Amino acid sequence: MILNKVNLKELYPTLINDVYLESYCPDNFDEFSTGKVRKCVLVLPGGGYGFLSERESEPVALRFAANDIACFVLKYSLSDKIKYPHPMVEVFAALSYIRKNAKIYNVDANKISVCGFSAGGHLAASSSAYHLTQEYADYLNISLDEMKINGCILAYPVISAEYGHLETFKNVAKGDPKLLELYSIDKHITKDFPKTFIWHTTFDTVVDLKNSLLLADGLCKNKVFFELIFM
Repeated sequence: MILNKVNLKELYPTLINDVYLESYCPDNFDEFSTGKVRKCVLVLPGGGYGFLSERESEPVALRFAANDIACFVLKYSLSDKIKYPHPMVEVFAALSYIRKNAKIYNVDANKISVCGFSAGGHLAASSSAYHLTQEYADYLNISLDEMKINGCILAYPVISAEYGHLETFKNVAKGDPKLLELYSIDKHITKDFPKTFIWHTTFDTVVDLKNSLLLADGLCKNKVFFELIFM
């Protein structure tokens, strides 16, 4: 396995904070996998933008790796260190880094998905909604192709400021009405949103099920392929 940890700020100096990207990528062996390239998942743990959930970090990455999928975990900016447009551009920096180093990590650069849990799901959905926005590519001095998202996996995601987790929006938008609108992802779904898999528990007492329903409705209206599972 290729285990590595990089500080993205050292490679993308327009980032405000130190941002660490950890790799959990299956290696190739002469006996059976010479030259193999794999699907890749960028994991975004939850925690209300106040902390990063450990149970949604390494255990998830190891599960993907066990299924022969390259995986990275992004330790994005939190609470008082968040300033627009972070941590969304940190996701785009991570995607750019993975694509630029795809050969090192045995990654198929055309099959990179984001996977987010709760507030990490909000970050994954935000990045998916805006992944073709030139402003953010210019901010990082990268191309739109480098930050493209090919697929989105969402677990009990925070989506709407109206029904979302209060602490999540408090930390990411800080009461700014413009940011609350920007980060209400149900209002910004277009045909360019990547194909998406969503799962949510029916009686979630932290993140209202309406978040996933609003997202699914928007994806349906824009004819974006998606699957939605309730448990």
